[in-house]
Amino acid sequence: DIAAPTGTPVAAAADGVVALTHEDMFFTGKTVLIDHGLEVGTTYIHMSAIKVKNGQRVRRGQLIGHIGKTGRSTGPHLHWGLTWRGVRLDPATVVGPMPKKK
Repeated sequence: DIAAPTGTPVAAAADGVVALTHEDMFFTGKTVLIDHGLEVGTTYIHMSAIKVKNGQRVRRGQLIGHIGKTGRSTGPHLHWGLTWRGVRLDPATVVGPMPKKK
């Protein structure tokens, strides 16, 4: 989970195709799934706004939505998930550490 104020921009982690957008999943609220090919996917959950459509091609760094607290959430944050071959992985295995607060 990545805590940040509501409305903070959320960017695609890598190039891909939007496989799913949903405005109000029971637990996850506003949700986006991106298929990056080679059986790699990323999930973006609890957003306040979704800025992409199903089937849309996205580029790394492209705005896909904004952090929120939709679904079953106690505060604004992004739940970011990574899957490979259908298995959930810890995103920390492929990205560096989160920046420290100043």
